[in-house]
Formats: sequence, C-alpha cells, structure tokens
Amino acid sequence: MASVSELYDVTWEEMRDKLRKWREENYRNSEQIVDVGEELINEHASKLGDDIWIIYEQVMIAALDCSRDDLAWVSFYSLSPSLIHSAQASSLTHGVALLIPGL
Repeated sequence: MASVSELYDVTWEEMRDKLRKWREENYRNSEQIVDVGEELINEHASKLGDDIWIIYEQVMIAALDCSRDDLAWVSFYSLSPSLIHSAQASSLTHGVALLIPGL
C-alpha cells in the first residue's frame, strides 16, 4: 500500500503541520491521524525535534480510538522517558495509558 506522502504527494513537514492543525482545531479524525502520524513516527521521527512528543501523544489517543492497540502501545512506550522527566507531562496521557491492553 502506498504511503500517505506518496499517495497525496506531501512532504513530512506538511504532514507535521496537518497534525498540528488538527490538534489545535480539536478535529476528531482518528483514522487520518493514525495514518499520517504512523508514517511520521516510522519514517521521519528524527526530523521532528521536540514535536515528536506531542505527536506520540496525539497518535496514541487516535490509535486507541481506532483499536490500534499496537500503535498505541508503541507510542506510549516512546513517550515514557519524556513523561518521567517532564513537569509538563499530560495527565490525560497517564489516564489514557491505563486503557492500553497489556500495560
């Protein structure tokens, strides 16, 4: 199956910006967030800088909504080091993490 970037001819920056727009405007489009976010995480994580942490959180919540427990689990464990050392850790992330099977 073609990647999001190939299918829609977009760059990783445009995908990052789309996730930001959806987040800021409180869009409830979990399937699209999973598609775009999963590609960003898998293919471009090293380019995302500090944006990676909010993307992991956004993708984790969307993945739970779409019953993508595998992706939610990966996102949660990728977030874990930042949560341990961050005073700004989202209480929502902690609560949502309880919903992931196997934790």
